Amino acid sequence: MSEEVAKVVEEKPVETVADAVKPSEVPAVEKTVEESTSDKKESDEPAKFTQEDVLKQVEFYFSDSNLPKDKFLWRTVQSNQEGWVSIATIASFNRMKKFRPLDKVVDALRESTFLVVSEDGEMVRRKNPILPPKDSEKQLRFQRSVYAKGFGEETETTQETIEDWFRQFGKINEVRLRRNDSKEFKQSVFAEFADLEDAKKFVELNPKPEFNGKELEVIMSKPAYVEMKAQNENFGGNNNNNKNFKRKRFNGFKHHQKRQRRD
Repeated sequence: MSEEVAKVVEEKPVETVADAVKPSEVPAVEKTVEESTSDKKESDEPAKFTQEDVLKQVEFYFSDSNLPKDKFLWRTVQSNQEGWVSIATIASFNRMKKFRPLDKVVDALRESTFLVVSEDGEMVRRKNPILPPKDSEKQLRFQRSVYAKGFGEETETTQETIEDWFRQFGKINEVRLRRNDSKEFKQSVFAEFADLEDAKKFVELNPKPEFNGKELEVIMSKPAYVEMKAQNENFGGNNNNNKNFKRKRFNGFKHHQKRQRRD
């Protein structure tokens, strides 16, 4: 599989992981007494999560697989000379809001071998700065990735549910929900396994695995999927569309290179 073919079918925007909500984007809503009371009761309940839960989520945010694709988090990391990010900012991401109180999140992050927490407990960064992947590394990630379709309608827990489902087949680096131009879930995903053999075993499953009691429609390696799309005249033959796909997908390393050239 050539790199040129892979570029031809660059996908439309996928699920963005750094999903912090900016205060300016949230309209003020006046709460009823009942809602306020309900919120207070919920905040008084002890948090039910493990140190592993916190580390798994935050280490994913800063991982080689996710960080270069995450526009918000990438720019936040790059805005600090040493790559520090406010833990309060990380805790504001939708998938982190269940981890409360904040001091327990800080305690968990201090146990990470991948991340470093500042002495005052307010900031976090990678232990080792992220470096542009070599061509061989990019190709290996591509080979370890699979395409799967048939996950049904999206719910609030779809991302986490699919991630947990994939873990029965091996260690997973990331799962990305595929979306159309309207940001609607296409009921298909790209998943990157940590081990190439696990990826191969997954696509060879016969019959196909079931999700929520229903057999998946399609499972195949990402290279095979890319090849199939490239051979489809309605997809690979339209160069204008392909250029649009490339423009819509954020790449932190390319963004950094452009800034350096401007400077």
